[in-house]
Amino acid sequence: MSYIITLLVLLLLPLNALEIDEKTSGFDLLPTASIYIDNTNTLSYEQVVTKTFTPNTQKVLGFGIAPSTALWIRFTLKNRTDQAITKVLEYPDAQIEILDFHYDGQLHQDGMFQINREKESIYPSLTIVLEPYEEKVFYVKAYSKISSLIARIVVWEKDDFTRHDYKHKGFILLFFTVLFTLLIYNFLLLVFTKEKAYLFYILYLVALIHFHFLNFGIAQLYLYPQALTIMMIKANMLHVALLGIAIILFTREFLKTCKFKRFDVVLKGYLYLLPLLALLCYDNIVFDLNIIILLIPVALMTVVLGFYALYKGEQQAKFYVIGWTFVILSLLFSIFKAIGLIDITADLPYLIESAFIFEALLFSIALAHRIRIISEEKSKADQKLIRLQQEEQQRLEKLVTEKTHDLQLSLEEKSILYQELNHRVKNNLQMILSLIKLQLMQATSPEIKSVLITTRNRVSAIAELYERLYLENSGAKVATLSYFQSIIDTISDYFDKDVTVEYAIEHDLHTNELIYCGLIVNELVTNCFKYAFEKQGNITIGLMRDENTLRLTVEDDGVGLTPQQSDSLGLEIVRTLVEKQLYGTLDIASTHGTTVTIQWEEHA
Repeated sequence: MSYIITLLVLLLLPLNALEIDEKTSGFDLLPTASIYIDNTNTLSYEQVVTKTFTPNTQKVLGFGIAPSTALWIRFTLKNRTDQAITKVLEYPDAQIEILDFHYDGQLHQDGMFQINREKESIYPSLTIVLEPYEEKVFYVKAYSKISSLIARIVVWEKDDFTRHDYKHKGFILLFFTVLFTLLIYNFLLLVFTKEKAYLFYILYLVALIHFHFLNFGIAQLYLYPQALTIMMIKANMLHVALLGIAIILFTREFLKTCKFKRFDVVLKGYLYLLPLLALLCYDNIVFDLNIIILLIPVALMTVVLGFYALYKGEQQAKFYVIGWTFVILSLLFSIFKAIGLIDITADLPYLIESAFIFEALLFSIALAHRIRIISEEKSKADQKLIRLQQEEQQRLEKLVTEKTHDLQLSLEEKSILYQELNHRVKNNLQMILSLIKLQLMQATSPEIKSVLITTRNRVSAIAELYERLYLENSGAKVATLSYFQSIIDTISDYFDKDVTVEYAIEHDLHTNELIYCGLIVNELVTNCFKYAFEKQGNITIGLMRDENTLRLTVEDDGVGLTPQQSDSLGLEIVRTLVEKQLYGTLDIASTHGTTVTIQWEEHA
């Protein structure tokens, strides 16, 4: 049916055919074509061929964002030679979503929504063959719902098209090589410097690379499956938003816009606005891509902000102003192209990409310059810090010398007072001992003598410690073994019994613990001499340390404790000293002899 309609059109419509030969190449067909605009995108090919087409004189047609508009292009090609020729029709717009070629009753589909994975060229294209003197009519439908609708058709000689395509791919390869090199370079700088500016610039480069992967059609053709491609196209504003967010974050960090509050507030506002717009523009839910006109103010503001920062003395702003001016102008041209105002890509096809490369190189230089500035500032700060440290060290040395002298005087004074205090306590205790001895000499009752002896031993244990502190000046610790030996010697002098005392002292106690342990040993050994043995026996005194736990044991091989002895005053004193002073535990085992074990945490 479509073949019959095409034949009728050829017979009824006066068509002006473009005569071509084997040398025709790189020729724009639109100025020789006619167009028809389907404002509803509802007409079929069979319906369109019956419509009246309007002659066109422009080589590029831009309609901006036109979600409901389909452009139909009609042109005729005639082989004026006596040999068959092969040509390639190229539609140099990788972002066109639907592109249908109708000719000789055939349909060839291309575009991002109809990608042919077997084709080698990035742009949509169609290879045609014209027999000698053959004339063919072509109808091309171009439609984009999300991106801009831009039309241009070029006829190429096949070999020329191959070279042209390789040249285009070579530029793309060069473009991405530069961007990936800068990405790696800035990533290494980020690793070594930990500067946020590099992080945001890396985000910008990643967003830029992805944006151009889509813009060049590489992602759709080589990376994404068809379903993901369609989803990406519908989310076109998202890619623009990611690029804008990365630019704003980098600008705020690079120019330190927190110092320029009004500008910074606007930039922060766009950080929240862009994701919202991207969401509302998905598949034209609320807005179409014409909404990107809202980016023009912030694009211009970033350039103004660069000049303002330069005016305020930010050294790096000069790099920002130069590089960003080119980028912003390129972005503005992209926006103008998207909304159908100006399109300069036909005459300068790689202007935008070249501006991005120049900007990326310049900013990488700027960031390297930033390192030099930071290094110089750090060097100055280090020199100032060294100078301040030297001054502070001299001041501290003088202060330490003065304080040390004062402390030495104070220490000597306290040492004298401490020795004097110990001397007076020792003398007072000796006086008490002398009085107890006099009382003991006059006592006739055995019970009174036993009480006086016990009291004398208790006071003697304390006096012995002060004697050692005074004579040895040993500080925090005293030789515990010799102290215990002196206590036992004093006790044994008053008892006519053959008792052997063995010592297993593995640790020296602090004076604040030793005085209580001395009293405890005095009480326990006195009890052994009194009650454990008739004539002879053995006593073992042990002191050991396990990490922070101290254990004191007094063990005898005597007759064991009786219930009356368990409630004696001596054991009550021991229990009080253990629980109230040492904050420890007391364990008494009386089976074969008696073993008293005391454990506590070392406090000193």
